[in-house]
Amino acid sequence: MVISIIDGLREYLAECPLLAEIPVKDRHINWTQANIDKNYGIFPDGNEPLGEPYINGTQEWEYTAQINVRKFDDTDLKRLKSSEWLERFQRWLSEQVKKKNFPEMPEGCTPYDIEAPNAMLLEQDETGKRSTYAVTVKLTYTTKN
Repeated sequence: MVISIIDGLREYLAECPLLAEIPVKDRHINWTQANIDKNYGIFPDGNEPLGEPYINGTQEWEYTAQINVRKFDDTDLKRLKSSEWLERFQRWLSEQVKKKNFPEMPEGCTPYDIEAPNAMLLEQDETGKRSTYAVTVKLTYTTKN
């Protein structure tokens, strides 16, 4: 059992074949390395209740995080490949929902949906050789109050 949602999400995303190719030492929380070709960081963005608790005490919540992936891509072809990577990541999450394969969660939390509603080029360095791509991940779960 994990002790935090971000820890469960980090372990879960490390299983994604698209992120598994990045060495463990280059997977970060709240930061990325600007001088490394491939690395990523997970940035927690919020944990909000959805509506009012049900009469049985169950409450729906939405946890959001942003994944920033740094890649070397100094040509349009490489940027296109990076954009394709983002689409494949979104499809991977969708497949996991169909399989009911979700992140491990802290005690009392039960996930039932995870998606990446948007993915985009976030920034490019001044040389145009390295870019950071951002993917928003939304994890929806219930908890018993």
